[in-house]
Amino acid sequence: MNNFRTRTLALPGALCLLLAAGCGPEVPTVNFSVVLPMTGPAGIYGEEIANGIQLRQDRLMAGDEELAYNVVIEVIDSEGDPDQAASLLDTAFSTSLAAIGGATSDEALAMVPVADDAGRVLVSPSASSPELSGASEYFYRLFPSAEIEASTMATFLRDRVNVQRLALVVEDSAFGRSLADSIETVWGTEVVGRVTFTPSSDQNAMVQEALGYEADGIYVAASGAALAEAIQALRLAGFDGDKRLATSSSLMIEAVLDAAGPAANNVYFTAPVFEVDSPDEPTASFVAEYREKFTDPAAWAAYQEALAEDERASTVLQGMDLGDSGLAAARSEAEAAVEALAAAEDALNTPSYYAGLGYDSMGVLIGALAELEVINVPSDFLKGMRAIRELPGVTGTIQFRETGDVQKFTRIYQIVDGEPVDFEKHTEERIRKLQEEYEKIQQQIERANRNQ
Repeated sequence: MNNFRTRTLALPGALCLLLAAGCGPEVPTVNFSVVLPMTGPAGIYGEEIANGIQLRQDRLMAGDEELAYNVVIEVIDSEGDPDQAASLLDTAFSTSLAAIGGATSDEALAMVPVADDAGRVLVSPSASSPELSGASEYFYRLFPSAEIEASTMATFLRDRVNVQRLALVVEDSAFGRSLADSIETVWGTEVVGRVTFTPSSDQNAMVQEALGYEADGIYVAASGAALAEAIQALRLAGFDGDKRLATSSSLMIEAVLDAAGPAANNVYFTAPVFEVDSPDEPTASFVAEYREKFTDPAAWAAYQEALAEDERASTVLQGMDLGDSGLAAARSEAEAAVEALAAAEDALNTPSYYAGLGYDSMGVLIGALAELEVINVPSDFLKGMRAIRELPGVTGTIQFRETGDVQKFTRIYQIVDGEPVDFEKHTEERIRKLQEEYEKIQQQIERANRNQ
């Protein structure tokens, strides 16, 4: 391809690490490093982000799009240690043009000075601390600032569910503190109390202090296992019924929901829009590809069989008329096939919002690279980043502010029967069903009156 010859890369030490895409003798190679917590308390988020990155890289390697560079990535485990993440990034920048990293706010805050000193771009998939806004011209993030989540939730708690007395339960981390600070700033009146805890804290003491404030709403500023444990402890202590429990998008991942169990039901949380059932692209293809790649092979095979059986049973039913003697049996088979398909689909490994953030983080680097014809020094990559305008992503259209923050907003979700649902849509559906039931009762009353 002629356009490959127009691209030049003059970076020392640009070595192929792994996962080269589109290899060719005339195509320069670009290395990206991925520094994430693959183990440790934040590992549940890091693994999902890495899965999304890998899926985006696989798509590039498959030749589904044209790019005039070989792209190579290396995933490095930071173990959730901010100092270690910064050190690993410093080493990685000896060969990498740019990096994805800073899954947590603690890590991102430690990594930004490294990126700034090296003059190389760092893209964070999920760090939310307000301190990161405008921290460096080389730093970008795909997750909205905690101030956005805080404003959305504070307005909801006050205006929609009538919380008057709000208490904060705060994990002792940069993420927890910044989120709690943001909530406190936008609450409008003083919160009635604030309890700080660590995963090793006495949970009973934390709960008793929180309940002692006699709040009708508690906001838990935490993530991972700490979030799940705090939710469970508060529910076990009786914080339920008409009392409101709320948190952030850290709850929007299966591992945390599973750990919290039934205690998570009716918890409110904020998150940007991410609908795994959306028919729109690129989300639909992303979800389908993720399920196929990361689902257990046996479960995937069972899903394919159930899908084929559902199609067969549906076709048979559609080919019958009302007088066909086998209609009842065909209907039963079709209903059974639908149920079997639903069960098989539930067994699939469905991507979380964090997998989507990983996919889009890699997409941002690829998008920036596509804008560049010449890369003489690493800082040239900034030109590509600044050229990104309304880039389609699975977590929404991506546009960055001058501060490096993504232009996204959050909405309210609620856990219902163990699953996250859009609060507004769920409320509208519930009202619609109640209205239908009311109308049926009215019709029954009218028929009964006519028959008297």
